This record gives sequence, structure tokens and C-alpha cells, in this order.
Amino acid sequence: MKPWLCGWPALLLAGAAWAQDDGLYALFEGEAAAAPAEVDVITLDAEPAPELAAPPPRRPQIEEIVVTAQKREQAIEDVPISLSVIDQNFIAEQGITDIREAMLFVPNVSVESAGFFVSPRVRGFSFNNNNKAFEPPVGIAHDGIPYTRIPYFTGALFDVNRIEVLRGPQGTTFGKNTTAGLIHIISNDPGEESRGYLDLQLGDLNRQRLEAAWGGPLIEGKLNLRVAGLSDEREGFVHNTTHAIVPSAIEKMRGQKREGGRVKLGLPDLWGSELKFTFERVRMLSLGVGVEILRSAPELRDVVRRYDPQADFTGGNFINSIDGPDFRDVHIETLHGEWRRDLGAWSLTAVGSHSVLEQDLAADVDFTPAPGLNIYGSDRSPTSTLELRVASPLFDGLFGLGGGSSELLAGVFWQHREIQDSLLQVELFLLPFLEITAGANADDLNSPGGLPLPPNISGPDQSVREQSSQFFGQRADTLAVFGQLEYHLAPRWTLQLGGRLGMEDKRASWVQVFDTPPPNTGLTATGLEEFTAAHGIEERQFQPKVSLNFQPRDGISLFAHWSRAFKGGGFNAFAFRGNEDELLYGPEQAEELGFDAKIKLLDGAAKLNISLYRMDIDDFQVLTREQQRTTVGLGISKVVNAATARAQGIEADLTMFLSRWAMLIATTGFNDTEYLDFPINECPADRPDTDGDYNQLTGEGDPRCDASGQPFAFAPRWNSTLTTLFRWPVGKLDLKAGFTIEHQTDQFLDVDLDPRKVQEDFFRYKASLGLESDRWSFKLIGENLSDEVTYIRQGDVLPGTFVGGTEPPRTLYGQFRWMF
Repeated sequence: MKPWLCGWPALLLAGAAWAQDDGLYALFEGEAAAAPAEVDVITLDAEPAPELAAPPPRRPQIEEIVVTAQKREQAIEDVPISLSVIDQNFIAEQGITDIREAMLFVPNVSVESAGFFVSPRVRGFSFNNNNKAFEPPVGIAHDGIPYTRIPYFTGALFDVNRIEVLRGPQGTTFGKNTTAGLIHIISNDPGEESRGYLDLQLGDLNRQRLEAAWGGPLIEGKLNLRVAGLSDEREGFVHNTTHAIVPSAIEKMRGQKREGGRVKLGLPDLWGSELKFTFERVRMLSLGVGVEILRSAPELRDVVRRYDPQADFTGGNFINSIDGPDFRDVHIETLHGEWRRDLGAWSLTAVGSHSVLEQDLAADVDFTPAPGLNIYGSDRSPTSTLELRVASPLFDGLFGLGGGSSELLAGVFWQHREIQDSLLQVELFLLPFLEITAGANADDLNSPGGLPLPPNISGPDQSVREQSSQFFGQRADTLAVFGQLEYHLAPRWTLQLGGRLGMEDKRASWVQVFDTPPPNTGLTATGLEEFTAAHGIEERQFQPKVSLNFQPRDGISLFAHWSRAFKGGGFNAFAFRGNEDELLYGPEQAEELGFDAKIKLLDGAAKLNISLYRMDIDDFQVLTREQQRTTVGLGISKVVNAATARAQGIEADLTMFLSRWAMLIATTGFNDTEYLDFPINECPADRPDTDGDYNQLTGEGDPRCDASGQPFAFAPRWNSTLTTLFRWPVGKLDLKAGFTIEHQTDQFLDVDLDPRKVQEDFFRYKASLGLESDRWSFKLIGENLSDEVTYIRQGDVLPGTFVGGTEPPRTLYGQFRWMF
């Protein structure tokens, strides 16, 4: 890959103004060279010539986008945030069905999901998927309410008005735990007009997706209703050979089933106020993480093939061999309300919700057909939220003093969250567990920690079974006050000051027991102990923000901004021992300095947004493991505030009408990440202590590795998309076509930064072709057309044994949409 190719959309963005040349019109409109003008002879007796209507614009203008990124409706050009918006038209045009697919069109943002594995990432900042109490640095909000549990990222999109993606700290308006950014999903409201649609998708992997919605008045001017529903089911694309031997094993992994329904009632005039109620119920079932064994010792392969002779060890062919259960099943019910009333020139808004998340999950942790190590989990998480905010009118001067004008937004926020009935069971069959462990360590059996190879015994009926259960509970109460002042100190200058003072009280308890009688040798070898613990944390933080906006002329907004945000401390729900340093961790702090430019081009036919940023993180929260030869993916886990880190780069997007029938959308992100100081990163399982400060014989020193100066995992330096959309009239119909090129440079696929676990740079292609009328549309869509094999992540199961999960292969499907 040539270095200059990595930023090819950046060249396009930088040269967008060239499009104003009249030659571009000729290129796309097929105009010939200008012909001599005809001259009309006008006599004194002639009637006045009729006034001609202005000719239609050669290119449509891009509609104004109104967002609520700062808790009030604003044009996107007035928001000092690195912000991307995906509206409902683009979602329908691209056949987007979930957040993962939507984020492909957002620079420096991704949400990867496979079975029990879910990982949202912004600018390379992510989190450990296994820890349900470890809140991510990327927030998720639905209709103004923020949530902290990861399953909220896995929901299907249906009847969505728009998605606002806010990059950088958003602590002032959305609270802490948004140090890297926030994804805000806004659903459609009931309206005064009767409208609806039906969207059907059928295709590869037995894809069967039906989405429908209708909204309109029940009582004219008094009561409006909107109902929406979804059913989405697809087969997996990873074939499990062990299903033929163990029928209970999933046959096709990475399948999914998602269902949902939403009812919204709107009372537009309730004694001078406006009231909306929403009830939503969704289910997300994900069948199998679908990882394949990419690297293993010959001895381990011999052991595995005694359990499944067809076991596969070729990566990237969508075949694996797993005997245990592997799924995540999530149910979410949410009751949401919003009330708004004008008090003179002021407006008062109250938003509240009660959401209950319930999930069950299971994972075959050894990722082999041997019944070695399985985990089962379940929990229930209710979240109650209330926010009250007030918005002022536009004052003359600073609250009536001095020149210019000003306006204020202020509010109070309360949220109560719990993790209830949390159970994590670890089930281990000792002899198969010893077999696969010893097979992986066969080259070094005599070294400390080595295990003797057990006799050739296969099957759980000949094994000693061990089991542990961990019961975890957590509650958190948050109270915050926030405010934001905009002072228009001169006609083209605006100063914005914001701040949020938050207080949080968290309490947690652990009880871990062995369910099977002693000695539980295998569980102990993986680092598990029986323990009971309870801890509490109280935090208070102030999160400030300052921005300055300059508009040198109409259509250009320039922003400089600085903000500080916090990610709260908490508890390690993935701890297996009672050591305090493995149970608790403190808050991390993020500071961002940024510059944003939002520019209209071509008389409104194009919009260009550019953001430059630098984010510094202190007391960076990381989950590290002290690897052992018998970990089989578990190990001794600690969440520690162990690092300082930095991410800096550029994010840009361009939307442009090339002509009346052609549109171009380009996005690009350059993200340079670095651990400034991180001496205790996790090591590759077969390469402990790469920095040489640990004595394996005496146990002295730290067995973890120094990652200072290294980039983050899952953080490509360049990520870009280029989308072209075309529309040609064909009689009374429109022929529509689209083509998208996606590009990412290489990235580490494991937090241990092992150079053997790297996804090389790649290009991926998507295309669509169809017909559209004013009432219906039909198109064929193809994704990953070149059938590129790309990995979501890779990891160690045992020393020298790597597994990896892939993105879907090439898929083709049809989409029919009917508007009524």
C-alpha cells in the first residue's frame, strides 16, 4: 500500500472547492460549449415580454440538519463538536440495520459485535468486553437518555429519525463515561399527518428482515400515535464441524435474531404543554462468537482431533469446531416520557425513563471441541433516569448587561442503576482441560508451570467436573447539575462556556464459591479462589468546556474548543480473587483540545466538516491479565489506572451534489494513538516478560510488558469511505445506483500488541442497484463484494494458540420499501 493512498478521501475533501468551476457542470450535465446567443428584436409597439421564472438550480441544495447534541435544537453549523449525522433517508438508502453498519460511514468510530463479544470504539478508545461493570468510554443514548450497559449498543435500528455521533468528551451535557464520544439514537415521533412504511429484506444467509411503522393523529390536534415493529433473522456464516458429533452445539455460528416493537403517544397540546410517552420492547439473540483457531501446536491439534476428527485449523475459511454453548440473549423494556412547556419566553423540559435489561450468555472459553472450559452468565439491570432542564430566551447583552446577546441552558440530572441477580458460572472438565493445556505447552513441559500430558481420555463422561459460581451486585446513584452559556459577543463571534458538577455513589458486592467438592484443581490453576467482598466508591467531579466560534462569512463556522471529562471509577466484575487491587479502580481523566470547521460550498450544494483534535488521558483505565499456562483465556485480571495515553488526528466528511442526479459522500479519519507511559500491559501468553524484569523461577518482578510508545489496539491510523449515489429518470421511475469503497490501514487485534495478531490494511466494497417511484422502491444490495476476509479481533486461548473472529463474507440481498 502506497502511503499516499491511505488518505485518498482527504485529497478529495481538500479539493472540494474546485467543484465550483463551471467545467464540472459540463462534465456531469453533458453540456456542450456555449452556443451563440439568439438576439430578440424588440420594437416600440411590442408587448412587454412576460417575466420568466428563475431557472431551477443545476444542483439541489443540501437540507439544513438540526441536531440536539447540546440538549437543544441547533443547526449543525452552530455546534462546536466533531459531529456526524446519519439520517433516516441514508439509513434506508444503504439498507443499514444496526449501529455496527451505520458506524462504517463515520470516521474514527466503530462498533464490533459477535456473540458475547461487543466493543464500541471511538478514536481507538475501547474497553474490555468481559466486564459488565466496566463502563465504556463511549456513551450510548436513546432519545436523550444515556445508558451504560454494553448490550444497548447491539440493538437493531428501526424507525430511526437520525443517529448523531459525537466524538470527543461529552461530559458537560451527557455526563461522565463519555470521554471518547457518544452515539445518540433518536427515534421518529408521532406527527399530525398519517404516514407509514414497510421495509422488507431477503437474501443470503437466509436473511429475513421486516420493518414497519405508521404514525398519525388519533384525535385531530389532541392525540397522535406512532407504532413501529421489527423482525430480523439471519443464519450464521461460520460452520461448526462439531455439531455432527455434539448435536447441542450450534451448527452455524454468528447467526442472529432481533425483534422489537415501539409505541409512541404524543399530546401536542396538553393544557399548554406538549407530552410524549414511549414504550419499547426489544430482543437481541446472537448465536456464537464464531472464532476460528488460527495458530496452534501440532500436539494440540492431535488432542483436539480426538474429540472431533473434522476439526479445522485453517483461518479465514469460516469453519470452526466448538462443542459448548455460545450465545448472548438480551431483552430490554423501556418506558420513556418527555414533557415540554413554555413559560413565557423560557422553555422547561423534563425527560424520564425506566429501562430494564435482562441478559443470558454462554461461551465455550477453550474454543475447541473438547469439553474443557465453559462459562454461563446472567443478570438484570434496571436503570431509572430523570432530567429537568430549562432554556432561556435570547437576552440582550450578557443577561441584559453590555453588548451582544446571550442564552442559557441549565439542568439537573439523576440516575439510579443496578446490576441485579448477576451470576457467572465457570464449568471445567478436568481431564479434557489438562489435555488441551498440556497439548499447547508440549514444547516446554519441563519449565515452571508445565503440566504432564494426561492419558488419552476423551469425553465429559470420563472427566472430573468442577464448577464455580460468582454472584455480583452493584448499584450506582448519580446526581449532577449542568449549565451552558452562549454569549454572542459580536455579530460573528460566539463564546460558549459549559460545566457539569456530578456526584456518584457506587456500591458492589462479590461472593464466589466452588460448587463442587475439593480439591477443584483445575479451577484453582486458572486463578479462581473462593472469596467474599464488598466495597463502595464516592466520586465528585467537575467537567468544564470552553469554545469560541468565529463566522468570517455566511456558510463558514470555525470553532476552537477545550474540554475536560472523567470516566468514573468502579469495580471489576471479572475478578476471580478477593485481592483489593483486583476489585477496585479509580477514575480516569481526559482533556481535549480541538479545532472544527463547518463549511458550505457551491451555494449550499456541498458541505464540508473538518475537525482536528488532541486527546490526553491520565490514569487510563485498562484491564490487564497476568498470563499463566493454564489460563485458557481467563487469567488473573486486574483493572488498573496504569497509563497515560494520547490520541490526535483529523476527522473530515464531505457531502456534495455533483449534479441533479449524482451525489458524493466522503469520510476520512486519521488517528495517531500512543501509550505515553504504560509499563504493565498484558503480554502475549507465550512471550511473557518481553521487557526482562521478571524472574520466572523466583517469581520476582512483574511478568507484564511495557507498552510505552506503542499505539492502541483496534486503532487503524486511517479509515475512510467514499460513497457515490446516482439517480436517472426512466419514464415515471428513477433508476438508482450506489457504490461505496471502505478502506482501513493495519491495526493490532489484541491488547497485548502482539505483532503476530495484526489485521493488514484492506479495501472493501458495497454496491446497490434498483428502481424507485414516489411510493415504493426496490434494490439489490451487495456487501463485501470482493469477499475480503477481515478480522474483528484475535486473542490467546493458550500459549501459542491464537483464535480470531471475522467480519461477514460477501452477502447479497434484496430490499423492498413501500411508503404509504
